Amino acid sequence: MSLSKEEKLDIIKRFAREKGDTGSPEVQVALLTAQIKKLAKHLKEHKKDMHSRRGLLSMVAKRRRLLNYLKNYDEERYNNLVKKIEVEQEIQSDSKTVGETRSAVNKVKSQKEKSAKKSRA
Repeated sequence: MSLSKEEKLDIIKRFAREKGDTGSPEVQVALLTAQIKKLAKHLKEHKKDMHSRRGLLSMVAKRRRLLNYLKNYDEERYNNLVKKIEVEQEIQSDSKTVGETRSAVNKVKSQKEKSAKKSRA
């Protein structure tokens, strides 16, 4: 589910601020966005894959933190990046996914707790 080497290099070339740039917020957000899209596609097929869902949630949160940092640090770079990768629309859909995911995870936890209580009794 990770990106291939060629995909990563392509994304880095498109979003790098200068040659050799692999760590700027723009590159990190672009890589995370590609991974999120790939993982979201996987989760549509495998709805019960809670481990991957948790990874998706952490990636979305990390991307959100990077975008917030970039917005506070340099709003012009933030706006250019958002236009390039069209994240704003995706962020709104991610928030739905996050809410749905959390409720699904909570249901699983409560079911496990109930079965554990029954086995103890």
